[in-house]
Order: sequence, then C-alpha cells, then structure tokens
Amino acid sequence: MDIKPLQKQAENHISSELLKYEFKVTEPFFDEEGTDLIIVQNINLKKTRFLKVQCKGRNIKNGTSSVVIPISYIEENFVVFLYVIDKDKNDFLYLFLPEQVKEWKINKKNEYFLSINDNKITLDYFKSKLFNKDLSEILSQRLNKAEPKNYTSVLIDGIFLEKAMDKTIEIYSEIWPEKIFVKPDLITVLKNILDSYDKHKSEKKIVCCYVFLSESFYLEERIDCSLVNSNFITNNGNEAKVFISKTNEVIGCEILQQLDRLINNDNIVLVANDIIYEIELEELAEKKVEIIVVKFNQHNDEDMISKFKWGDITYPLGLSIGLLRDEI
Repeated sequence: MDIKPLQKQAENHISSELLKYEFKVTEPFFDEEGTDLIIVQNINLKKTRFLKVQCKGRNIKNGTSSVVIPISYIEENFVVFLYVIDKDKNDFLYLFLPEQVKEWKINKKNEYFLSINDNKITLDYFKSKLFNKDLSEILSQRLNKAEPKNYTSVLIDGIFLEKAMDKTIEIYSEIWPEKIFVKPDLITVLKNILDSYDKHKSEKKIVCCYVFLSESFYLEERIDCSLVNSNFITNNGNEAKVFISKTNEVIGCEILQQLDRLINNDNIVLVANDIIYEIELEELAEKKVEIIVVKFNQHNDEDMISKFKWGDITYPLGLSIGLLRDEI
C-alpha cells in the first residue's frame, strides 16, 4: 500500500492543529533525522528554541498497524505526532513526548516500536495522548524549556562555486605557474570555508552544509562531490552534516527558500555571488540577521552587492587545491 498520500495528509493535519493552537511551524528543507516539521518559538530571532516533530499517519481499517522510531532520533526536543484513521473513517491525533516514546518496546532493529489497532485506541493509554488544548499547553511548556542550540548553516550556490574554482585556478596559475593543483573533495572545501569564515567558534554546536547543484552545470568536474549526505568533523571539532541537492530548478530560488527557513540560526554563511540574492539579503540586513557572504573580492555588474560582512572565496579554494597559507 502506498502510504505517501496518508503521510502527507498526516503532516497537513498536524500542521493545521499546531497552527490552531498558535504554534509557529515550518518545514525543514531536508529530512534531518526524522524531522518532518519544526516548531519554533520566534522565527525572527537569530537564536531560538525549537522542537523537532516527526509525523506519522496510519490507517487501521484492516487491523493492526505499527509505528517505529529509531532510537537515535530521540532527543529532549523531539516529539512524535501520530495521525490515525479507523475503520469508520474517524480520525485521531496523538502526541508522544520523548520520554513516552522511550516507554515503547524495542525491536530487533534497535527501534522504538508501537502497535495500534481499533481496540487499543479505546484504552486509557491512547486516550491520554489525544492532542487537545491541555496537551498543547504541555507542548508549549516543552518549547519554552528547550535549550537554544548554536548553529552554523552554510549554503552554497554550486554554479557560483564552479565559476569560483575556475577563477581561483586562473589567478594562482599566474602567480605560481609551476604549481600542479589538486582536485579537492567537497569535504576539504567545506572545511576550509568554515575555518576561514565561520566566526562563531563555540563548542558543541551543529554545522549544516547545504550544497545546491544544477543539472546544467558541472561542479563535479572541479570538485569531488561523491560523498553525498555525509558527516565530517570541522577543524574546530564540531560535527558537520552535508546535504547535497541537485535540481533543474533555479538554484537561487532554492537557496532563498532555505534562507527563509534559517533566519533564526545563530550564524549563516552564504557562498554565492549572483544579483538574484540582493533584494532578499537587503531585507534580511534590515532584520539584523547575521550572515557572512563568501564571494569574489572584486565586483562587476553581474555580481551582487551586500551590506553583510564578506570574505574572498579564492582564499579557502586556494587552500583546497593545495596551496599553503603563505602562498595565497
């Protein structure tokens, strides 16, 4: 049975219920450890409290169904909503807090496991989890207690990065004509960008690197991008996650949508240089959002103008192709 329509129905229903109780809800751009929705306290703050929401939809008209949640997903700010349709087309919405999910059985795949059928939903256990005004207040209390986390989010325009690689090699070939440059891998490039321009060096923060590639361009010929959706440790010792998206759509529009989702983050590094970003960046500057722009250090009519602090892309790329710091 195709559960995708039911899953989408569940997400829409859960979003609607959360909005009814005046929660601010957004969607993550990528599926990050089971997160279907994010409840945020204030999307206009650089640093905000938030809850991760996993949405589950189940139809129990044919008997018993089940829900599984990987143990690794469960954190203090993670909650599960279960949307259920019974044999008579009645629907129910249940909320499970992290400590309640931990009460479920554990299966052989090291997942929390919950079975559900028509008989079980009549039990007090399920009735106590029905989402209502009282549980919405408990959820609000959880949101208020959630610890804000330090984030750095790096958004990379793959088309610009491809041009920047060509420009970097052109510049340093003139300076060091005898040098043989290496083809770097994406992780090396990301580490050098973060090391050069991530000015928030706090410990135990989360770094997310979003790389947007175009089907019509060939960044992969300049940079080895084979490590798709990988994790790595930054030079500062923080865990970083990599998300690669390849699309036929306009990359600039994709990145702007992601920027809208990330304006509550502690620090954003935007690797881009196209004028398509100018209007949005100007509006974000007025909101006092903190962004570091990594672009070319010279300007022509096709390059964007930004009021934010900026860094030269050729510096980290020079390190990535094998140059030493004193050679740049």
